[in-house]
Amino acid sequence: MIRAALLIVAKDARLRLRDRSVWIFAFVVPVALTFVFSQIFPDQTDFQLSAGIVDLDGGDVAAGFTEGVVPELEGEGFVTATSFPDEAAARTAIEDGEVAAAWVIPAGFTAQVTSGDGGELRVLVNPDRALSAEVARGIADGYRTQLDRVSLTVATAATAARGQLPQAELEALADRAAAADAIVGIEELIAADRQLDPTSYLAAGMAIFFLFFTVTFGITGYLEEGQQGTLPRLLAAPISLPAIHLGKALGAFVLGIVSMLVLALASDLFLGAPWGPATSQGIVGVGVLVVAAVIASLGVMALVGSFAKTVEQAGNLQSIVALVLGLIGGVFFPVGAGILGQLALASPHGWFLRGLGDLAGEQTVAAVLPAAAALVAFGVVTAIPGILRTWRATS
Repeated sequence: MIRAALLIVAKDARLRLRDRSVWIFAFVVPVALTFVFSQIFPDQTDFQLSAGIVDLDGGDVAAGFTEGVVPELEGEGFVTATSFPDEAAARTAIEDGEVAAAWVIPAGFTAQVTSGDGGELRVLVNPDRALSAEVARGIADGYRTQLDRVSLTVATAATAARGQLPQAELEALADRAAAADAIVGIEELIAADRQLDPTSYLAAGMAIFFLFFTVTFGITGYLEEGQQGTLPRLLAAPISLPAIHLGKALGAFVLGIVSMLVLALASDLFLGAPWGPATSQGIVGVGVLVVAAVIASLGVMALVGSFAKTVEQAGNLQSIVALVLGLIGGVFFPVGAGILGQLALASPHGWFLRGLGDLAGEQTVAAVLPAAAALVAFGVVTAIPGILRTWRATS
């Protein structure tokens, strides 16, 4: 049976190599669309926050933010800061679009922190610039977290001394607590986001989106044999029906693997958008996800194809399913967390992209195993009824 299946794979491979539509869907269109989309949607790793600072306190703790945190972020090229004399001026600048957000340090801020009462660092944002607003809030939250620790240290010391520590010593204690470690850093804002960079995300999204179209050329091969009248000849030969199905499935599997690997290499070499870290762990992790994604696409498309009686019907049904799953899985834009992120996990596309994001974050093969297992489960669960339906229809 294996020999017969391999002969069918070789025959189908020769046919697919001469089919221009295979080349277009498997290789040309995904790369072209990735390039176009990457030009339309610029790389958000170049993001820069324009923010204002209103320091109404002028104390040492406020200086820790205005002279410590903000200049550090400016040095990283992540923030451009502008000082304003009061909150009204900052609000006007936000409304005029001069800055996207502003941090307001109220009067008495330093005294509140050094007395152990905490402190309020307010953030003014433009609701129309959601990303900038979230980043500004994140920086402020990072500083607040540090201040909470400082306030707790001071309050504990003051309580232990039963109020006998002079204000100068409390302020010195607050300064030492604040200097114990970095208050906020650019790494904290970015490393928590376990996603590929935008171009890599688009490239991987386009690859798996068109993978589901690519494998249909192998899945519909069985129907083509029936319409062309070659299926009865195969059945009349010493070739079993399982061998025919196995040959068609192996052909689709090989086509899917080659397509994904070529697209991964093209993405890295021509677009500078690798799917994973340039390490042995990264390469193996991408390979595991590619194999699992091909298995998932074969299973889903086999089930959909089992409901069709002609190649045209199968192509239409499979295209609809591939499009819907791609949209749900977020192949055109990062869905992030929340409701859309949970909905994406109802699609193999979402699991594939999540696996690549986990790989980018942890950079180990183990990071992709949950996503790979989910993809294989998609393939197995859908393939079994698809195969049973097809065998029942031909027996």
